[in-house]
Amino acid sequence: MEQAIMIRSEIRKCMQEQGFTLGGFSKVTEIRGSYLSLLLNHDPHKYPLPLRHFDRMTQTLGKPEGWLYEYYVEECFITGKADRRRVEPFLLRCAELGKTDCIKQVLSQLMENLSYLPLVFEIAERVHAGGNPQRAVPFYECVAEHEKYQHSETLAISQYRLFRAALGQDLQKNRFAATRFAPFRNRLPLHFQLDGLLQLANTYYTLSDWKRLGEYADELIALAKVVYQEQHQRKTSKRETALLNTERHLVVYYGKGYLHKAISFEKQGLYAESKKYIEGYADLSWFEGLDEVGKHDVQMFQMFAVANLYTIEILMGHNHVLSDYTDYLSKHKLEVLPGLATILESANRYGFPVDDTLERLSEEISEFNQQDDLASLGWRLQFHYYSSIYFLKQDKVNVSIANALQSLELSVIINNSSAFAQIVALFEFCRDKATDTQLNDYKSLLEEVRKYEKFTIGRLNHELI
Repeated sequence: MEQAIMIRSEIRKCMQEQGFTLGGFSKVTEIRGSYLSLLLNHDPHKYPLPLRHFDRMTQTLGKPEGWLYEYYVEECFITGKADRRRVEPFLLRCAELGKTDCIKQVLSQLMENLSYLPLVFEIAERVHAGGNPQRAVPFYECVAEHEKYQHSETLAISQYRLFRAALGQDLQKNRFAATRFAPFRNRLPLHFQLDGLLQLANTYYTLSDWKRLGEYADELIALAKVVYQEQHQRKTSKRETALLNTERHLVVYYGKGYLHKAISFEKQGLYAESKKYIEGYADLSWFEGLDEVGKHDVQMFQMFAVANLYTIEILMGHNHVLSDYTDYLSKHKLEVLPGLATILESANRYGFPVDDTLERLSEEISEFNQQDDLASLGWRLQFHYYSSIYFLKQDKVNVSIANALQSLELSVIINNSSAFAQIVALFEFCRDKATDTQLNDYKSLLEEVRKYEKFTIGRLNHELI
């Protein structure tokens, strides 16, 4: 009650300071004078303040959006129970303005009665549909925390939304998000299942977890086949085909399943098995129901197949294909970064020179730092790491150290602890030949990691208290 009285007191105070009479304020805000008087001067229990009127008063008084919102929380429960007419618009407006603390205060009181949980989920979906998934996170977290039925569809969708919202450049956070979401993947509606499995596979690809990548690839292939067969049967029997509301064309889920499975085998050194799965997505022109977007996706898979067959040959030490592979990369810019990382890895393993390839693609290499999505950051890390080893073997120590430092910085950015340890070991091997500038850069990176670890441990201890 005190906060409701304070809001009205502050409004009256500002009106007085700015020379507003009740009639004048009524005219500017377009709120009927008698009603305005009731809102500002009478019992808040009898005359709660509608948010639209409060926002109009705020604007008229020249105050910033969200002014006194921390006090308006009480207004949502002024009658002793939640009033949807104020709770819903207030939560939506708080989400729009990023007023997370206000949202959490309302949700905390709202969850004293779990019958409001469907409303929270509904608001979450509306905020998410508005184009800012991060603003919907507190609502989905509320559903995830309070939904007691573990097989609830709304719980599964909330966990999926949280998983997608959590994905970023920090590999360890991504691993946690994937682990949290995975048990709910099969409880989702069909279109979310396809998207969820694809995102899980993509995540474990960036985590270099080839076993789990293969497992989710298998699930994706199986589900895509079932959906495709069901749609084909409906079309054959002339039954109405249900709209598949997925983010991508169905052919992408089918092709990506085979692509990821091929990669999982490749990374485990099972090259013959990898080739079999490459054949599974090399030509998907037979896929029915392809629109223009789907046809373009099929062409992309054809390109990936050619590139990955070259990758297999190079990884097997067949450097006779290097010239052809270099020609191919020069014509397909998107494949240059992963292609060169693979070429350097194999060159280090089998001892063949790749200087001509590096020279031919030097312009593309100079543009690598413009690629900053998570997958590209991982490939850039590998490229510089393998470059460091390659140039060290050529006794080009200064160039080797420069590449090691670049890969070390990338390992810090994406929080790849295993790569960080490997690169530190590499740097220490040739530390005595590093310049003062390189040593200072190295020290700065280590200090950054130390500060981050201190912050993480401190936050963990705080959460455990």
